Amino acid sequence: MAQDGHIKRMPIELANKIAAGEVVQRPASAVKELLENAIDAKASEIDVIIKASGSSLIQIKDNGSGMSANDAVQCFERHATSKISTSKDLENICTLGFRGEALASIAAIAQVSLKTKRDEDSQGAYVRIEGGEVVETAPCAATTGSVIDVRNLFFNVPARRSFLKAPSTEFRHISEAFVAIAFANPWTTLSLEHDNKDVFRLIASRADNFLDALRERLRVVLGSDVSQHMVQVNESSSYLSVVGYLSHPEHAKKSRKDQRLFVNSRPIKSPSLNHAIRSAYDAILPDGQHPVYTLFLTVNPKHVDVNVHPAKMEVRFDDDKGVYNFLQAICRRALGLADLIPQHPGGVSSVSFQPESKGDSWQPPPRADELNPAYERQSAIVYEEEVSRLPSGAETLDGGILWQLEGRYILTQLKNGIMVVDHSAAHERIMYERTLKDFQTGSGFSQQLLFAQLITLSQDDCNLLNDLNPLLSAIGFDYSISKNRTVTIQGVPSHIRTGAERDILPQILNGYKDNLEQLASSLSEEENLARSFAKITSMRSGIKLSDEEMRTLIDRLFECQEPHITPDGKLTVFRMTLEDFERRFDQSFLGHGEEV
Repeated sequence: MAQDGHIKRMPIELANKIAAGEVVQRPASAVKELLENAIDAKASEIDVIIKASGSSLIQIKDNGSGMSANDAVQCFERHATSKISTSKDLENICTLGFRGEALASIAAIAQVSLKTKRDEDSQGAYVRIEGGEVVETAPCAATTGSVIDVRNLFFNVPARRSFLKAPSTEFRHISEAFVAIAFANPWTTLSLEHDNKDVFRLIASRADNFLDALRERLRVVLGSDVSQHMVQVNESSSYLSVVGYLSHPEHAKKSRKDQRLFVNSRPIKSPSLNHAIRSAYDAILPDGQHPVYTLFLTVNPKHVDVNVHPAKMEVRFDDDKGVYNFLQAICRRALGLADLIPQHPGGVSSVSFQPESKGDSWQPPPRADELNPAYERQSAIVYEEEVSRLPSGAETLDGGILWQLEGRYILTQLKNGIMVVDHSAAHERIMYERTLKDFQTGSGFSQQLLFAQLITLSQDDCNLLNDLNPLLSAIGFDYSISKNRTVTIQGVPSHIRTGAERDILPQILNGYKDNLEQLASSLSEEENLARSFAKITSMRSGIKLSDEEMRTLIDRLFECQEPHITPDGKLTVFRMTLEDFERRFDQSFLGHGEEV
């Protein structure tokens, strides 16, 4: 006789607890979800009260739109939401919340009460829920908005409560969630209280544009030392807008805790985009140091998927690589405009981002000063007028003197200081970009040898040489490989120095293999080979250059896309302004001066 199957429907209360574990992982998760609901309700004032790091009490009070008595009960049902109604709505999500899971998840593992009232109602509604079950509903006296109390979080899931960290750690996560919402909404008054002590009292900004309002918030939260020296970012294309602030290198930190990214005003976590920003600092920050930044990305909602993770902290773009490259480029340019990394003496090249998708009917959000900040803003992004791309003082003096120091460094005077170029590093950058171009065009010139050079390689190296033959041929190599592992070299790129023809290929292969071991996951075959070739063929230190050679080198360097660093991130050039000299000579050395 056949036995009944083992698969049974899970009790709804158990399913709710499991789902709650995805959405509400710790007290900070509940704080984030409830704050987002208050923002979506267009609140202009929000108060957060925390006790015992959120395990005892989380209270959120707002003056938003409130709810009817019926909605006050229904909002705690799973997948009950006013924000989406069809699957197509997922392609145009403009609110922070949309799944209808947060309140149900919180109510399933806590004792929750809600008081809420709409402006048009004469009285408010009161709802009390324990462990997901409605135990009381009643009319009540209330002001317009909502007050939600979450008590004894995880009271019925002791295993989950046992995984909570120390109270100080849990409150730190709450504070970070609060600050993220505060940065995205500088026109909203917010307060945070913990165990009867004020932590933050943030007054709504009166600034008429987002960047100025954000700077005010940064000053209060991060301190004036950091906020006064932050670099403004304000770039946009037809696909993507990025605004916000980057810190000066001297305010870098050993941790990443003050790095904040937002997409359409939603706080997100993205290792890829964090890497794009950090790489913009590669030439000016040592390993182990991390910049402080707060950046807001705005993109048409149909080009970004926010429905990736239950906590809504991850997103996917339909052109992830394009967003990475655009963000990296504009951060580098912003730092260059602030004279923190060197730029072309003749100006700063433009940054563009045009993904394949065309014909969007979506328009960027309106300027912030065209909106009612408290109730009608569609986004925290403002599109300002185009700013000048020319960094002050970056022009070279006509006929300026060039001077070579120790056969390595080229010094030249600028209108407000000096520029120093490492000619070996500069030539490596030039050769790298030239090699990449030759790979694409196949325009590398080959110098045929009068006498062919013979070398013997391992079988693995012969196989690698075969694999790389199309690229090596494109830059001017002409060789053949016999069955006994003998490589006959008939031609080499025209700029290979005399005497190096026999050794150049083994050196390139060694460099290529070293890069594979160290950077296999981040380099394409073309980038790897171009790095190896450029390092081997670039000018070495100790070579005496004429004035014409120095000028040509500098001109070619600043024709490169990334003139300020070598392919592996070493500095090629830096500037010292007159202000830098003045600060240096104004320093006090306890009255003794500094020995030269």
